[in-house]
Order: sequence, then C-alpha cells, then structure tokens
Amino acid sequence: MSGKKTVSPLLRSLSRPHGFEPLRVEGALPEELRGTLFRAGAGLFERFGRSISHAFEADGAVTAVRFGGGGAQGACRIVESAGYRAEEAAGRFLFNSAASWLDRMRAARSGSAKSTGNTSTLLWQDRLFALMEGGLPQEMDPGSLDTLEATDLGVISGAFSAHPHRVASLRTSFNFGLRYGPKMLIDLYALPDEGRGTKLGTLEAPWQSMVHDFMATERHLILFLGPVKLNLLRAMLGLADFTKLFQWKPELGARLIVVPLDAIHAPRTFELDAFWTWHFANAFEDGDGPCIDLCRYPEFALGDIGELEESGPPPLLTRLHLDLKTGRTRETKLFDVPCEFPQLHPRVHGARHGTVFVQTERRGADRRCAGLTRIDLDRGGSAEWAVPAGHVPSEPVLVPRGKAEDDAFVLDLVYDRTSDHSYVAVLDGQHLEDGPLATVHFDHPIPVTFHGSFAAAG
Repeated sequence: MSGKKTVSPLLRSLSRPHGFEPLRVEGALPEELRGTLFRAGAGLFERFGRSISHAFEADGAVTAVRFGGGGAQGACRIVESAGYRAEEAAGRFLFNSAASWLDRMRAARSGSAKSTGNTSTLLWQDRLFALMEGGLPQEMDPGSLDTLEATDLGVISGAFSAHPHRVASLRTSFNFGLRYGPKMLIDLYALPDEGRGTKLGTLEAPWQSMVHDFMATERHLILFLGPVKLNLLRAMLGLADFTKLFQWKPELGARLIVVPLDAIHAPRTFELDAFWTWHFANAFEDGDGPCIDLCRYPEFALGDIGELEESGPPPLLTRLHLDLKTGRTRETKLFDVPCEFPQLHPRVHGARHGTVFVQTERRGADRRCAGLTRIDLDRGGSAEWAVPAGHVPSEPVLVPRGKAEDDAFVLDLVYDRTSDHSYVAVLDGQHLEDGPLATVHFDHPIPVTFHGSFAAAG
C-alpha cells in the first residue's frame, strides 16, 4: 500500500466556470418557488502547478440556481478578486501558504490580503457578497456572478467573518471580524435592513484563536472562543501551512462571551469544559439568560471540510443554557444522530424556535448513510430524507412558504459520485421523508460549498 491519501471529489477545482444557462429538471418544480439560490465554496485547489493546503485557502466559487416559470438556470463562477487578478498577472501565488516565503512576507508587511469569498454568501440591501474568514466582503453581481470589488461597507476595520446572523425581530444582521496582533481584537458590526451599517465596538480576546461562528439574539451577541491557539509567529513569518497554524489546547477550556446589545463594553464571560463547534443553529432569550443551540464536537480538528468527518467523535446538536444571574451553564443533548450545518426558518432567527433542519450522518458497521433531517424539538421526533448511496448532501437552505417553522422549501446542493455531477434537490420541509419534488442538474461537478442564501424574486 502506498499510504497516499485519497482526495475527495469535492476537493477538486471547478472544471467548467460558466454564466447562467438552462439546467435539466427532473420532476415538477413548484410554481411558487421563484428566486435565486446562491452558494459559496472553494473553487480552485491548484494554480500555477501548485496545490493549496486546505479548502479554506482556495479561491472561491459562487454557484447560483435561478428558479421561475417551471424551469431553472444555473451559473458557477470563480471569485476573481483583486488578489486573484494580481496572482494571475504575476503567474504565481502571492498570499496563501502555497506562496513563496518572500511573497508572504511582502503581503504581511503591506497588510494586504486576498478576499477569496470561499465560505458564504450575504444578501444585504439587494447586494450580493461572497464572504471568507479573514478578509473584506467581496461583492458579486447577482445577475451575472461577475466579480465586482471588495468593500469595507464603510465600517469594517479589518476582516468580516463568513457567518453574519440576522435577528428577524430587529431587522438587522450582525457580524464580527478578527484582528490579529499583540492581542486578538474582535470587532462587532450591525447591518440594518435599511440604512447604513455601524461598528458597535471592539473586544479584546484572552488568547489568539480561531472564532468561526457566533450567535445573536434580541438582546445579546454571543461569541465562542474554543481552546484552540494560533501560533502567531509562525503565521506572520510564513513558517507553516494553514493546517499547522492552530493547536488544540484543552487545558484552556472554552469561553462564551455574552455581549449585551445595550452595553457592548460590558460583556459577561462563561467558562466551560473544552469542546469545539464550527456552527451554531440559533440562540434565544429564555428566563435568566440566553439558550444557544450548536453542533458540539469533543475536540478540534482541521481536516477536510465539506463532509462530516469519517472518523473521530461526531458532532451532536446540543443546547447550552446560560444563567446571567449565577454565571452557571447547563447542557442538554437535543438529538442523538451526528449532524452539521443547522438551519431554521428565517422568521425565528434570534428568537425561540422548535424546528431545526440539518445535514445528518448515520454510521453503520459497513457503511455511512448521509441525509437531510428535520428535528422537531417541541413535538419530539424527526423526519429524514436519506440521500441515495454515493450522493453527498450539503447545508440545507430554507425558502419560507408560510409562518410554520417547517413550512418551507428545502434546497440542497448534492454531489453524485456515481455520475460525477451535482444537482439541487428541491424538497417540501413538511414532507422531507418523501424525497425531492424535483431535482435540477448541472452537467458537471461543483466543488465543496459551505453556506448559501436565497433571494426571492421581487
């Protein structure tokens, strides 16, 4: 045996970037499904004869599917940021760990970075942005997926995370950004549905870490600081690739930093045993403090992202109850099946919820089964669409129909290993177990996508 690692087909470069073109539809698309699904992910894993070390370093690709009139059109375009264009002109990597040490030093000294747009999409005030962990929002043309310019939206001090969260009752999306230096600083932002964005304030973190996701309620912003440390010297000097920059330090424990929206500079810190989370489902106010639902991992691993890990302890949907009076926390397991990429009806974002849609994985003695599951927290029970063997689902995106939390179309971009192509499954959230109402097919595979959004037709 050679011992060579098998690369997932989802971790290959986009084979055919293209604008909007008709897609093959199987089944009948619902007449009321009108608008555009946007998804962001890694687009290029090799350039200039070199491979990147991790999907988080890839130049992004934005995929879109436009629904209407019983048909669908699809597009998939590389995020051609200013950094991407500079590398094309130079004929080599200039910014990530695949760049030469000298080029990395030049980028570090100048404070320049590449806004790859490889993680998520944000729809704000009729504008589309591709987001990444450590750069500015990269604006894209929603009608063509042409790359426009990166922007600070008039308020961003440095980076803007890939996980903004909207609180429906406040009609505002909140986000954060990290600034690394002698101390790690966390900038907090608010983007109202109407009007200009604002910077709410800045917090100082107790150690240099990775902060991937956070949560917002009607009264608080909640930041998770896991026991993961960044080797800042190695990062600044370019002495290691991305996968070796963060170390698991369970002796630090985990921290939840609870920031009152009416007192940004008076946060409360809750100390917990060591664990890790990549993604939150939601948070809401309850009695003496917030409740936070998240996918809880016993430890941190920076492996191949895009599918649930094949080995190691799986993530479980868990609720943390915070008591602001006593400073105590209580933990409740909500679901026994490993799951990731949780999503809710947009009406309940930041408020009490009773239904969660997730990507699930069931591990048997001889195989793994993936699916999409609706978890009914209030009534108990669940419903699941088990995807066909050899098919790989992604994060579900919900398109509301009515006010009930399960009254939504569920859109999921699926990769079919057997035919090496990708398709979007359109499901009824109230009858998930019945399988797709329709499937919309690209004629090629789409590399791993992480997060997405839906713009309803006007």
